[in-house]
Amino acid sequence: MNQRWIIVAAILLTALLVQMPVVLNTDLSCLLSEGEQILDGRQLGIDLFELNPPLSIYLYMPAAQLARWTGIAPEIIVIVLVIMEIIGSLVVIDRAAAAAKFDAGERNIWTCVLAFLLAVLPGAVFGQREHIAVIALTPFVAVTAIRWRGLSPGPAAILAGLGAGLAISIKPQLGLVAGLPIILGAIRQRSFRPLFTPEACAAAAVGIGYGAVVVIAFPDYLLTYAPMVAATYLPMRRDLAYLLPFPILIITASIVFLRRVTSQGLRLESEATPWLAAAIGGAASFLIQGKGWTYTLYPLCMFAIAAPLLHVRRGALPRLVRIGGFVSVVLIGFWLSLSVRDFPPLEQRINALAKHPKLLTIGDHVALGHPLVRQIGGTWVGSSCGQLLTAGAILVQNSSQPSHAERAKLDGIIRFERRQLLADLRNGRPDVILVDSYLQGTVPFDWLTWAKADPELDMELRRYREAEDVGRVRIFVDQSRPER
Repeated sequence: MNQRWIIVAAILLTALLVQMPVVLNTDLSCLLSEGEQILDGRQLGIDLFELNPPLSIYLYMPAAQLARWTGIAPEIIVIVLVIMEIIGSLVVIDRAAAAAKFDAGERNIWTCVLAFLLAVLPGAVFGQREHIAVIALTPFVAVTAIRWRGLSPGPAAILAGLGAGLAISIKPQLGLVAGLPIILGAIRQRSFRPLFTPEACAAAAVGIGYGAVVVIAFPDYLLTYAPMVAATYLPMRRDLAYLLPFPILIITASIVFLRRVTSQGLRLESEATPWLAAAIGGAASFLIQGKGWTYTLYPLCMFAIAAPLLHVRRGALPRLVRIGGFVSVVLIGFWLSLSVRDFPPLEQRINALAKHPKLLTIGDHVALGHPLVRQIGGTWVGSSCGQLLTAGAILVQNSSQPSHAERAKLDGIIRFERRQLLADLRNGRPDVILVDSYLQGTVPFDWLTWAKADPELDMELRRYREAEDVGRVRIFVDQSRPER
């Protein structure tokens, strides 16, 4: 047992050291900044707007609050808290495996393999919502796999269910990751009993409880902002021709390796079936979200790798299989960490114009302002991370033929974001404004002209002069600042 946890400690320490300089990414930066604004007194759905449900922001607020208490960078605290979550997840899985009377060898494999897949495989996905949700969800899949073998996971099953409820609250689509294995269990047993295990009931209770909290505590978000998100942001999807190839490749590779490494082959009764079903649920979650972002592939990749890796039959594998498996995992990890820089480097240019500025962006790409604002030690003064609703409304108007009522609704959403931007300019008084020149990163679009179409916004923006044009980005500074 000591050797098992020493290996786990080494894996987690490696992840900690690797992540410290690289963890900050666009989504993490945006959500941390919004959490800090809530700590400063802003109210979600009233003067702060986030596309995702409330838990997405509140998930990172403990790190923001601890950073204020300790003076440690919140990004570092996020890493530490995520590693603590991984430890908790592994302990729950190990307790369930012990209750099921797994032998020491199998417990070692489960603990060490899952530590690697949860801490090292994510790469640049580390700390994002999908990663946090999968960590919380993995014990549920493990408990389902234990029950699949006719064994009892003991009281740890309740904790696994609570984690699954948290994961589904973070990303409802991940309900498919938890749901497909237990549905297959019900089909296999020809009984509804697998749908009502203690862990399934605990997960449902957490999900229902979270829904009730949103209804009671965030009515403005639910009744006002969420319908606008549904009308404009959700329809922004990639084509299936773009989305399908990678999930098909990963699921196929997982099945091929399963057939080579397990003695049971690929049958419904196979011990690997719940893990493979979870991977298919991850693929479905990726397709439902439809954005094609790399981090949304993590649930698929994690469980697709776990399915064969946790069930390697005893005895040496052919050398070619070992090499192929190693290369596949490396390539998947590389793919998860692959990122494209959408904007030219702006840190030095902005620092030359203003030190630790109050920053605002005009455009629909969140990566224009985040993590830039944190890298320059600035303050984000926007009430959202970008004009994504406007982008969605424009795309819907241009790609379809909305009725008069639908067009009026979309125009109302565009006016709403103009009013929001106006309030940000008046209340935040940014020192620097960055203006994008593309819609959804590919379509040329004059965001400055869009903003100035509103007379009041035009008046506010006259306070700023264009200091520089860097690629697709125009940099504006407050005219009261002296030129350099």
